Amino acid sequence: MSIRILIADDHSLLRVGLYSMLSNEEDFDVVAEADNGEQAVAMFGEFQPDVSILDVRMPVLDGIEALGQIRTIQPDAKVVMLSTAELEDEVTQSLKFGAAAFVTKSAPPITLADTIRRVHSGEVIEHPLYQATGVGHDHLSPREIEVLRLVALGHNNKQIAAELHLSIHTIKTYIKGILAKFDVQDRAGAVSVGYAKGILKI
Repeated sequence: MSIRILIADDHSLLRVGLYSMLSNEEDFDVVAEADNGEQAVAMFGEFQPDVSILDVRMPVLDGIEALGQIRTIQPDAKVVMLSTAELEDEVTQSLKFGAAAFVTKSAPPITLADTIRRVHSGEVIEHPLYQATGVGHDHLSPREIEVLRLVALGHNNKQIAAELHLSIHTIKTYIKGILAKFDVQDRAGAVSVGYAKGILKI
C-alpha cells in the first residue's frame, strides 16, 4: 500500500515542487495539501495521512503549533518538519513536541523521501542539535530563556508575544515546553526553578 502524505507549506512553488517530487515515488500518494497551519490541521483531520510534512514557518498557525494540534487529534501522528535552516529553537521545539524528524529544504530530494519511509516505519530520527542541547532534561533553548525571563517580569502571553514578535500560540508552546523540562505545573514554579538553577538572576 502507498504511504499517504499531507504537504503543508505556504510557498506555492515549493509545495508544487514537493508534490511533483513525492508523486513520482511509486510508494507515495500525496492525498492533501495546505498553505497554512490551520488548514494543515483541518486537512489532517479530514484525510488522516500516514505521514504529514509541515513547514515550520507558516501563516495563521505556524508548523510547530499545527504539530501540537495534530498530535492532540492523533497522539501517534507521524510528522516531518521542514525548515529553511537548522535553527536550534525550531529543531528542539519540533522534536520536543512530537515530530518524528526535522529536514531542511536544502536537503537532497532522496533525503526527504528516505526520511518519510523511515518515519512511516515507526522510526524517530533525532537531529544532532536536539541531542546536543539535552532536550528532555532541563536545558532551555535561548528563546525559552527569553520567554522565561519575561514571565519572571510578570508579562502575560500577549505582552511576551509582542516583545518577541511571535504569535501568542507560539509563546504558549514555549511555556508548555519550559514547564515540561522543569517538571512543574505552572509559571510560578518555572520561575522558581529558573532562579534555583541560576538561569534567572535577582
